[in-house]
Amino acid sequence: MRSNTILLAMVLCMCLLTISSGALAQTYPAAMATIGDSISRGALADDSLDDDQPERVWSTGYAAGDACNSHLERIRVASPSTAGYNNAWNGAQSDDLLAQSNTTVSQGVQYVTIQMGGNDICGDSTAEMTSVATWEFRWNEAIDVLQAGLPGADILVTGVVNVRRVYDVGRSNFGCLLKWNTLAFCKNMLVNGSTQRTEATNRLLAYNSSLTTLTAAQGVWYDADSYAIAFSRGQLSSIDCFHPDISLNGNMADVTYSASRF
Repeated sequence: MRSNTILLAMVLCMCLLTISSGALAQTYPAAMATIGDSISRGALADDSLDDDQPERVWSTGYAAGDACNSHLERIRVASPSTAGYNNAWNGAQSDDLLAQSNTTVSQGVQYVTIQMGGNDICGDSTAEMTSVATWEFRWNEAIDVLQAGLPGADILVTGVVNVRRVYDVGRSNFGCLLKWNTLAFCKNMLVNGSTQRTEATNRLLAYNSSLTTLTAAQGVWYDADSYAIAFSRGQLSSIDCFHPDISLNGNMADVTYSASRF
């Protein structure tokens, strides 16, 4: 009888270990997608005039051997067949979140990253910036669509990148000043003076504060660390002294991947 009891105990123990191991086993998405603007399209990342380099981006980049080890590349180490979709486009603002979310739903992915907001901040003047109320409505609408269409999918929202730091690291460089004035983009942050620069900075901080609240309410991941990346002028594209180069995309991948579940 004693031997039977011992045998039964051993069988039960092995079953529990099996169940426990299964519960702790890491799972990876069969497919992931990114939503966003030119940052997530890799615009000018390799210091060339190419404004569309999705292979270089922090989220779904796939160029082997560059300085950016993207989320997708890290996932593929354990899950080589994971598919990646880049649904971002140059010039996108928060009013494009819904369309990009609908495209993402149609792809049936299990992991979504979102980086959006630079174009809501940037404009010829601060009067062109998206209001916080409109910003929040658009984000909630998009996340509702993603959660309804992709039940169980992991969604990672990253904070709006620190556009003010672009000015701070480039303002003493003649080349950056010349490009900002010649190309005439994001004038309210880079060109129009301290009053509009402060207004734009405060709006950006308000956007990130609202993301903290709405992602918590929606039950999705939020990574505020993307705002705090201490990049240098040398990590901005030499073409416009604004967009992240490959190394800065790599920094973004490092910071935001640590906020994910993989």
